Amino acid sequence: MKKLLYMVVAVLALSSCNNWFDVAPKEEYIDEDALFSSESAFRNALNGIYTELRSSELFGSNLGLGGIEFMGQTLVPDSELKPIAEFDYDSQIMKEKIEQVWASMYHAIYSCNNLLRLFDKNQDVIFIKGAREVMLAELKVLRVAMHYDLVRLFHPAYTSEPSFKGIYWKESTGDELQQLSTQELCTKMLAQLTEAIAILKKYDPIYTGESLNSDGLFGMAPSNRVWKMNYYAALGLKARIALALGTEAGYLDARACVDEILEGGYFSFATSAGTDLAFSREHLLGLPSPKEGLQALGYTLFRDKGVVLSPIVQVEEWKQEAPDDIRFRSMNNTLQNLLPKYDSLSIAVFSGAPQQIPYIKLGEIYLIGAEAALKLNDLSGAYAYLSTFVDKRFSKTSIVETSTATELMEEIERQYIREFLGEGQLFYCYKRWNLSSIPSYDGRNIEMTKAKYVWPIPAN
Repeated sequence: MKKLLYMVVAVLALSSCNNWFDVAPKEEYIDEDALFSSESAFRNALNGIYTELRSSELFGSNLGLGGIEFMGQTLVPDSELKPIAEFDYDSQIMKEKIEQVWASMYHAIYSCNNLLRLFDKNQDVIFIKGAREVMLAELKVLRVAMHYDLVRLFHPAYTSEPSFKGIYWKESTGDELQQLSTQELCTKMLAQLTEAIAILKKYDPIYTGESLNSDGLFGMAPSNRVWKMNYYAALGLKARIALALGTEAGYLDARACVDEILEGGYFSFATSAGTDLAFSREHLLGLPSPKEGLQALGYTLFRDKGVVLSPIVQVEEWKQEAPDDIRFRSMNNTLQNLLPKYDSLSIAVFSGAPQQIPYIKLGEIYLIGAEAALKLNDLSGAYAYLSTFVDKRFSKTSIVETSTATELMEEIERQYIREFLGEGQLFYCYKRWNLSSIPSYDGRNIEMTKAKYVWPIPAN
C-alpha cells in the first residue's frame, strides 16, 4: 500500500520523531492514486494545511497571543508565562514552544511539498479551468511564508547578519536539506513569490472576479479567497520580506506591492466594529480560529490568569489623545485587557464564524508603505500613508506634513504597538529595526542582544 498524505487521514505525533525532519508518515494507508483522483481531494488536502497552520503549536497560540506576543512586551505575564517575556530560552516553557514551532512548521512545509508532488504525479486529474494553477501557486506561496516565519524567528535580522545560516530550505519530500544564508533564502523566496504572484494575478478569483466554483465544489469564489493565500496576501508577504532587506531595491519593491494592493481596492477598513472586534474584513489572509481556539485562549489569559496590557501600550495617554479610536472596542471597559476581542460575542460578521487569526492585514500594508517611503527619503509619501491609516482608525496623531523623519518613525512604531495587540507582530518589528533595547512590560528597558533576538534551533 502506498503512503497517504498525512493531513487527510491522520495526525502524526510530531513529538515522537527522533529527527525534526523525519516528518513523513510511516504507517500504511490507502492508495494515494485512488484518493487523489479528483479536484475535491486536492482542495481538501490544501484545506488540511491551513488546519495545521491554525493549530496552537503555530498561529493559534505560539506564534500569536499565547506566545510571541509576550516577547513584544505588550502584555504583563503571570509567573508561568514570564520566561517568554524575558527571553529565557532555557526555561521549560520556551523549550517546548520552540520545539513545537520548529517541528510543526516543517511538518506543514512537508505537507505543501507532498501535495505539490501529488499535483505533479496526477496530471490526468480534471480541474476547473484555472483551479489547478491557483492551488499550485497558493502552495508555493504558503511554503515561502512558512520558511520566512522560520527565518524571522531563528535568524538575526537581515540587515545585521545576512550571511547567517540557521534554518533549512525544504522544497521536496526527500531527505535533502539546504542550509542557506538569510540572503540566499530571501533571494529564493522573493523569486518564487514573483513567479507565483504572476500566476495568481491571471487566475485568482479575488483578482479576476470570476468564480471557479462548480456544483458541490466550493472555496474558489472571490469572497472565499480571503481565507486562503490569495493574490493580495501574496503581495503583502512579498512587501513584508522586501522591506526587511533594508535596501533601496527592497523598499521600492515593498512600496510597489503596497500600492498595487491599495489600488486594487478589494480591502477596506472597518467603519464600525459591530461584533467583529478583530476587523476581519481587513485581513488579506485570515486563518479560521478553531471553535475552542482563540476564544478559549483569550479567556485563559485575560479572565483566568488576569493578564493585562503593559505600560508600553500607554493606553491612558492614547485614550486622551484619540478617544474615538476604533481599536478601543477590542478592549474591556477599563482598557486593561483584550478579552472582548476574543470572547464568544466577537464574531466575523460576514461569515458568523469565530474570529479569524490574522496572518497579514490592511493596517500592516499601510505601515509597510509608510516605512518604505520614509527609508527612500520620501517624507511626504510616508506622511500620506501614515496619516491616511490613522484617520481610518478614527484616531489622531501629532505628525504633520512637515514632520521630520525621526517623528515619522516614532509614529510608525507607536502605530505598530497599537495595531497588532494580541497578534504577535511587534517582536518582529523590534528585531527588524535592530533595536539595542526595547521597553519592557514592567516599565524597564531590556537590553537586546543576538542571543535574545534569535531563537535557538532545537537539537535533532
